[in-house]
Amino acid sequence: MKVKLIEEQFNNLDGATLQVMYDKQQDSNLLMLTPEKNGDSVSIWVDAKLKYKLFEALNTVKLSDLDEILLDVLKEGLQKYEYNIIATIEAAKGNIEFMCAFMQCKNQSAIIQKLAIWAELEAQK
Repeated sequence: MKVKLIEEQFNNLDGATLQVMYDKQQDSNLLMLTPEKNGDSVSIWVDAKLKYKLFEALNTVKLSDLDEILLDVLKEGLQKYEYNIIATIEAAKGNIEFMCAFMQCKNQSAIIQKLAIWAELEAQK
């Protein structure tokens, strides 16, 4: 998973990309921060809970109350479909009320990103 970070989030960087990789043998996540311009990457190993907290802290998009409701609906569906994101979204498409609200929200990608991070954390439990 990759997340673009903006200049205001870091001192002395014009922007950066945060990559997350999971090592099943170590049961840990490698977080690697790569500057947008010249510079060396920095990486650290973290557990799933810390990774989730870091992503939440670095996410510059704040969800509205409606966005949070949509995310909660998707989380419920995700549990029902055994953490299969594709099946959950397909099922959500069948709910006209949900889809109307989802199509009007401005933070669709942030909702899906938060859902994916949450699903990965829950699936590792």
